[in-house]
Amino acid sequence: MSMDNILNDKYVLFSLASICVIVMVCAMVPFNAEGVDGNGMTEMTGMISNPAPSQNGVVFEITDLNGNVFRCFYGSEMPEMPALCRVIGNFSSDGNIFFVRSITVHGVW
Repeated sequence: MSMDNILNDKYVLFSLASICVIVMVCAMVPFNAEGVDGNGMTEMTGMISNPAPSQNGVVFEITDLNGNVFRCFYGSEMPEMPALCRVIGNFSSDGNIFFVRSITVHGVW
């Protein structure tokens, strides 16, 4: 089969187009915008609320931009509530709590 015949085959053209679309989508997705970065840290942006002091810090909730609610623990002083924040940290091994390493406040209401 010659090269001209391969390029005229609709299945080959469809496969090449599909591969191009997949490569373009992967190239445009920002891998570190939300989710795990190269160091195993997770980043979330959302509203923090319901702080409750604990023995070693503060337990609170964050509602991310998709409406998901996560229970979090932070060992330092909390910002003023309610606040739109970016939190960085790790989930516990069972996924029940998010251990926050840092909080960046984007706005307070």
